[in-house]
Amino acid sequence: MLRFTSSATTLLSQSPVAIARSSSTSSQSAVHHLATTRTLSKRRINTKKPLFFSGANRNARDLVANQKPGTPKDSIEKARNELLDKLGSNNSGTVIASAGPTTPATSSISAAAEAAATRNSALPHGKVFTVRPITSWIDKLASQHGSPTGAHNPASNITSHASPPEPGKKYNKRELVLKTMQDSYTEIILPFKTDKALLEEYINVGGTLRHGKIMEDLDALAGAISYKHADDGKADSSPLTIVTASVDRIDLLKPLGVCDLRLSGHVTYVGYSSMEIFMKMEEISEDKPGHHGDTILVARFTMVARDALTGKAAQVNPMLLQNDTEKKLFQMGEDHKAKKRVATDSALTKRPPTQEERFLIHDLYLNYSQYDDPQSKTKKPDDVEWMADTKMSAIHIMQPQDRNIHDKIFGGYLMRLAYELAFCNASVFISSRPTFLALDEISFRKPVPIGTFLALDSQIVYAEGGDHHSFQVMVKADVLDVKKGSRETTNTFWFTFTDPIKGTPKVMPRTYAESMLYLEGKRRRMLGSQLAGLNRKNLGLQK
Repeated sequence: MLRFTSSATTLLSQSPVAIARSSSTSSQSAVHHLATTRTLSKRRINTKKPLFFSGANRNARDLVANQKPGTPKDSIEKARNELLDKLGSNNSGTVIASAGPTTPATSSISAAAEAAATRNSALPHGKVFTVRPITSWIDKLASQHGSPTGAHNPASNITSHASPPEPGKKYNKRELVLKTMQDSYTEIILPFKTDKALLEEYINVGGTLRHGKIMEDLDALAGAISYKHADDGKADSSPLTIVTASVDRIDLLKPLGVCDLRLSGHVTYVGYSSMEIFMKMEEISEDKPGHHGDTILVARFTMVARDALTGKAAQVNPMLLQNDTEKKLFQMGEDHKAKKRVATDSALTKRPPTQEERFLIHDLYLNYSQYDDPQSKTKKPDDVEWMADTKMSAIHIMQPQDRNIHDKIFGGYLMRLAYELAFCNASVFISSRPTFLALDEISFRKPVPIGTFLALDSQIVYAEGGDHHSFQVMVKADVLDVKKGSRETTNTFWFTFTDPIKGTPKVMPRTYAESMLYLEGKRRRMLGSQLAGLNRKNLGLQK
């Protein structure tokens, strides 16, 4: 079973809270489909702490609560309760809940739609927070040709928060609603120890969990969290399109074994149309299922909202910061945004290498020249690999089964494909099974249409060799459109792997273009090591 829950707590708060749960009893699970429901639960709301408003509109208090400075405490509490009523989360609590059960004779899409439909009556405005399609592809094809399929589609009773605008329908202007970090908090329970059918979908040849599948779940979770934060609680509001702008960082902090896992996350920062989502994956103890166990993975995604009618940037709900911890998280989001701007401005595609990097390029030139010169008697050592010889490629047809709610290819699926190719290349490079450490910042430049070809090209771009165990693998994703005769890059992925047993070969560039890739890989590895260490320190995994 796959369970989604929501509670009034941030990820960095480990205090006991009342958590509302919704679960199914079937042995099968619809792993990749997020739905929304509501279940009765008490919610702890602290109205005594100072309130702090953030987001694109700093006067957010006037948007919903209509409060003025100096308002008596009773009025503030009353306004807070009215706000919770508008969010549909007073005494009942707002819960993003489970994907539905499946049986061998039922598809994942229909099962998720049926599960959402059965809970739809409990939703305040009939919407489902999901980034997965809730209608079948055959029904979509039939509607495009003006011929109904004749079969009842359970999803026809569901209005997704991400559904495309209906032709001819009039929508009202979207209202801005003050939201807290707790309002978007969502967690996924993956009970691998007890659900053999679920484990079968995730297990790899070595008996551990597939990292690519976890990446898919993270992307789906980030999308659901974003739609939940952006919702204004009204069914007739102008629809939004929310997409993954970038995966800022994924760090694996300890080996991923077979155990019950909790994936959780919430919005930590909002700009005008952007949202930063912080997520983590924890072990769940069999003896203490409600206890927060060791953190295995942390991730940050940036999502952006667009008006589905105009395609322009859409303002997302502002955020109410309730304590110092939330203010710190929000400030970290602003810092991350500023650092990304600096990194973009100093990219090697815009600025030349630093003086230290130019010296490194010259040293590399002196090294590879002696191996490349036919007059030289110096032979290339066996533990040195030419960068050009570390390439590996793959091509995939983009099928409708891997689409998102907007009928483009799901970003999590692209991450999984890129990761699996990088893993294969890393395995060949070190002649053994590598250990995944991190996925560095990637930007989703263009959507990938259904029916196109995705060309993936992988290369080992940085490996110091000697006693160093870690190395960088780059994967470039291009969309091939045979009808248009075009080839466009949609993503560039940067993965960090390590050889857990021995040092790696050294990668040697021998062109200026390869030297730029080497420097980029080195930059990302150095910065990644700092960020991983900071994550471990913040989570108490190292002193």
